[in-house]
Amino acid sequence: MFEDRIEILSHGGLPRGMTKKQFFDGISKPRNTTLMRIFLNMGLTEHTGHGIPTIVNTYGEEAFEIEDNYIRCTIHFDKYVLDEIVIRNVGLNVGLNVGLNKTEKKVIQLLIELPSLTSIELAEKIGVTKRTIERALKSLQEKNIIERIGSKRDGNWIVIK
Repeated sequence: MFEDRIEILSHGGLPRGMTKKQFFDGISKPRNTTLMRIFLNMGLTEHTGHGIPTIVNTYGEEAFEIEDNYIRCTIHFDKYVLDEIVIRNVGLNVGLNVGLNKTEKKVIQLLIELPSLTSIELAEKIGVTKRTIERALKSLQEKNIIERIGSKRDGNWIVIK
């Protein structure tokens, strides 16, 4: 995630046998079915094939860079949308931060910006021990504020609330 855009990188290119036309038409063939199921259960996605056509209708096919070994989707933010997100997040953050300690709040802020940070990297950025970060991550997971997607080595953190 960047200040002016979000980039989503999907490794592996188009699924075998799928054409660009089928992709842009919304034919659904999730490459990572585990991630798809998690997003589906969280209500963050639906399994109806509307996502890609919606992006294409709004941002055009040029939002997608399709190569043999990856697909990148780049969505540039509209300034109005950015302003709305900031306004909405102020209220969200006030409610979210109640009952969290200083380390937990800093962890959340960093994971929103850089979801792939490791506990060692978080500890260095915040200036605490790795063990303090591990306790904060465990606490935030128990409070259903964050969730780990993927492996310990290659995964990412998702801030749920």
